[in-house]
Formats: sequence, C-alpha cells, structure tokens
Amino acid sequence: MSDPGPFHDLRPVGDRGAFSVPRRKWREILFVGAMREIESGIYVRDPSRPLPPMRQPEYFAAGRRFRTERLPDPKQGRADALNPRIRDRSRVLLTPVD
Repeated sequence: MSDPGPFHDLRPVGDRGAFSVPRRKWREILFVGAMREIESGIYVRDPSRPLPPMRQPEYFAAGRRFRTERLPDPKQGRADALNPRIRDRSRVLLTPVD
C-alpha cells in the first residue's frame, strides 16, 4: 500500500465527532481563511471563505467550533528527505466544542 501523502482523507477519532487532518492541510485551511481563531486554540468555520479541496468537506459545517491539538509525527526522523510530500506526517486533532 502506498502512502497517499499529506492530503489524504480526514480520520475520525473516537465517538464524539473529533477527527484529525494532516498538518499541511490544516495550514492550508488557515491560510485561505476557512477557519479563524476566536479564542486561544478554538477555531470556527467561516462560511464566507471557501474550503480547499478535500474528500470530506462535510466535517467543516458553517459556524462549527473546534478545539485544536497538534499530534506528533508517528515516523519522526524516518521520513524520506527527498520526498517533501511525506516529510511531515504530523496531524492536527479537531474536537468539536459545544
């Protein structure tokens, strides 16, 4: 099985609606303004800004708030330095805030 790279699908985590997204994709989401920080570590989906292309955009409903936490790269130090697409496999955990 080949590595799909940093823009593969979002991964559900647990049963409370949390999911993780590749860190590179998270940076892209912030760059385009699709999510904005409203408190320290709490982000809200801005419906006026488009999401970058992804396979499961329904996770980011308009007005939905998330607490974020960076997850470590599971293969730290073992990535292929010649292939920047797989150099950083770390992810960001997004947990819905009620």
